[in-house]
Amino acid sequence: MVVAKVDSKIFTALDQMNQEEITSFLRQNSKELSQIKIGLEVFCRYGKDWVASLMKDHQLDLFLDLKLHDIPNTVAKAIHSLEGLPLKFLTIHLSGGRAMIEAAIKAQRSALPDCQLLGVSYLTSLGPADFQELYGISEAAVSGHFTKLFQLAIETGLGGLVCSAHEATLMRSLEAQNKSAKNILVCPGIRFSDEGQHGDQKRVMDPLQAVNAGADYLVMGRSLVQATNLKERLSQLKQMGLIN
Repeated sequence: MVVAKVDSKIFTALDQMNQEEITSFLRQNSKELSQIKIGLEVFCRYGKDWVASLMKDHQLDLFLDLKLHDIPNTVAKAIHSLEGLPLKFLTIHLSGGRAMIEAAIKAQRSALPDCQLLGVSYLTSLGPADFQELYGISEAAVSGHFTKLFQLAIETGLGGLVCSAHEATLMRSLEAQNKSAKNILVCPGIRFSDEGQHGDQKRVMDPLQAVNAGADYLVMGRSLVQATNLKERLSQLKQMGLIN
């Protein structure tokens, strides 16, 4: 099944690249890959001013993936410190709790009114053994814990979530049950079906399957920035209707 042609669904993760590599990559590919994700590593290394300059030079949609997780006041102040950045998405951890989420939403509306906050459920690097070690739950019980976090996001009116594509169908089902507005759903851990190694990510899915499962946007990093034939990979994404 091929999805209908739409605006780009792909955010390219530039998290494992240095300043020169990022600039070179965008100079060559920003027409096809017009949405980028920058994470904690790059942001801490180069800072807010460099990110602002990068966005001014390239006019891209920016997903700043900081996964903020602290006491409510600290998270709110951190969001206020980002004021002026042209962000499309910014992440917080749902496990920070209701008060933190509500403080983050209030700060975002004040400091970053054009940005959508996304709540992170569980990292895609976590597998069954991790859930058992960290939370004492079996693989069969994992969906119940996702449900609690998703329910919290719905009740606080967060409006956007990050989760593995394997949980996308569950999230869409919960929205229907709660008769809530559809949340923006961003799924990392996306790999082409012919890729063998998944690195440190355990809950992965190929792009078309993820969109058909309910994802609005996909995050792809190494599959693109380390591709041996990026032109071919971009062609595949265009054929799927995922980039322009």
